[in-house]
Amino acid sequence: MPHILVADDHPMCATALGMAARAVDPGITKDCVTTLAEAEEQVRRTDYDLILLDLMLPDVQGFAGLAVLRAIRPAATIAIVSGREEPAVVAQAQALGAKGFIPKSSSIDQMVGAIRALLDGQSWLPEGIAETSLSDHRVDLAERVGTLSIAQLRVLRAIVNGHQNKQIAYDLQLAEPTVKSHLSAIFRKLGVSNRTQAVLALQAFDAEN
Repeated sequence: MPHILVADDHPMCATALGMAARAVDPGITKDCVTTLAEAEEQVRRTDYDLILLDLMLPDVQGFAGLAVLRAIRPAATIAIVSGREEPAVVAQAQALGAKGFIPKSSSIDQMVGAIRALLDGQSWLPEGIAETSLSDHRVDLAERVGTLSIAQLRVLRAIVNGHQNKQIAYDLQLAEPTVKSHLSAIFRKLGVSNRTQAVLALQAFDAEN
């Protein structure tokens, strides 16, 4: 039977997604979490058939959560669930590897259709979403963020929170030279030259979501 993960801190939305999933397959099993940390823990130990991920969780803002889960499970089928449905937001989700995008305004029938398609291995997007140019800087940055490893994403999140190398090394149980190596790789992949530019790029990216 399919096994899905719902990562959403809004009880009504999580309940609606669960109802839609059971309409697709009454035997479906579902785990529910409300934070990225909990989702990360679950994804590390379980290979889910589908992950439904809220774009905005209490401990993460924007697409960082999607990037983290994709880094842990590159082959996972992940769909973003969001109150935002602008074409650029949908395009960024796709650029980061999301197979689907389910607006929170969707009806139960639309959620059923989305979950059925995703479990069948298909992509799913809301009808009427116009395509965003692949040259859009937000899409380009999403693709760049998607190339970061899980360790690099952790370091990037730490510098966004204002932590210095010594604190990052302590918190992540890394050697300081390793932190510096990760920073060099982050700068190269994001196309920036220092930590300030990396922070500004990520903040601008997430602020638009």
